[in-house]
Amino acid sequence: MSVTGTIHQTFSALSHRDFRYFWFGQAISLIGGMIQVTALSWYVYKITASPFLLGLMGVFEFGPVLLLTLFAGVFIERFPKKKILLFTQSLFLLQSLLLALFVWLGVTEFWVFALLAMLAGIGNSIDQPTRQAYVVELVGKGDLPNAISLNSTIFNLARIVGPAVSGLVMKYVGIAECFLINGLSFIPVLYGIALIKASGNPITARGNLKNQVFSEVKNGLKYTVRNHKIFPTFLIMAVICTFAMNANVILPVFAKDVLMGDEGTYSLLMSMLGLGSMLGALFMASVGKDIPSKYFLVFVALGLSALQMMTLLFLHMQIVIIVLLVIVGFLMMCFLNRGNTRIQLNTDDEYRGRVMSIYVLINTGSTPIGNTLTGWAMSGFGEKYGFFFNGVVSFTLVLILFLYYRKYIEKAQVVEGEK
Repeated sequence: MSVTGTIHQTFSALSHRDFRYFWFGQAISLIGGMIQVTALSWYVYKITASPFLLGLMGVFEFGPVLLLTLFAGVFIERFPKKKILLFTQSLFLLQSLLLALFVWLGVTEFWVFALLAMLAGIGNSIDQPTRQAYVVELVGKGDLPNAISLNSTIFNLARIVGPAVSGLVMKYVGIAECFLINGLSFIPVLYGIALIKASGNPITARGNLKNQVFSEVKNGLKYTVRNHKIFPTFLIMAVICTFAMNANVILPVFAKDVLMGDEGTYSLLMSMLGLGSMLGALFMASVGKDIPSKYFLVFVALGLSALQMMTLLFLHMQIVIIVLLVIVGFLMMCFLNRGNTRIQLNTDDEYRGRVMSIYVLINTGSTPIGNTLTGWAMSGFGEKYGFFFNGVVSFTLVLILFLYYRKYIEKAQVVEGEK
């Protein structure tokens, strides 16, 4: 394939006008979001000095996703997705400004930041499945895998730029300013969504939502469990998202107490993880359709788990840890991209909102469990065992699931148009 052809394949989803507005707005907002994530984790650990309380922040932030996302799937099938996103993004803007205000006022009570994290979690329980279901309406199924990869690319570009900027702002300006920057970053994304023509019309008539919601949730769960082309993928994702994606808890502790570093060390580690993830997203955007292997997802999951176990061998060699984090980030993004694509290509449109709410439930809603267990492991066994603990558990469980569901994994559609 020529260079021009490769570039066109890598960015094919951007040929759709609505997706361009969506994508460029998110690109700015996500950088602000990572600036806030980095600053909030550091600030909470600074005021509490507790790995457990830092892990508990994940319970408050992602607990609402765990409790509410399944119901959100029914909700977003009945209302215009564009209006839902305008509401949720406005809520995130408010939450960021409140964080900035409280830090400026010198508030150090843990519960204040826990409640604000919960507010963001309520918004995410609606926002994330809405965005996942909305993308296919912006680009169609043909460019869906590429759109997923491009969304992953900007997310992980933000994971590089955001922590680096956050580290500089925290060190030379202040932590509150990090939250203010994030609040302002929502203005472009709101403007971009407002310009989108596709309203994301409801798939299901509203009817009596109160009486139908539990029935619809039940039907969505039944469909997912009985669809053997996506159910094993969900199980493997549940393991990896719970046990292999807890860097937000591990890295602040790892940077400060294992590497004996400061804000700069922490932001560097976060950026290297983001660099690997961005490279993984670009890799999947350019060659993802040309990887037909049914076992790609499993191999990536096992490799990701094994690398996390290896960190225990190089605890005081920062350069080796940095290289490992780049590779871990690369494999994380390959895994999430492939999992998302497999699920969407093997899901009927009438169930898409509910299935993607389950996807968000597993991808994000598992975070409270993973963060809490990781915080507990580091508190009980030592700060250096965070990655190792997660790697051992995830490797073992993924291997068991693969051996049990191998015949179903072979049947799943992995590229558009495959039969």
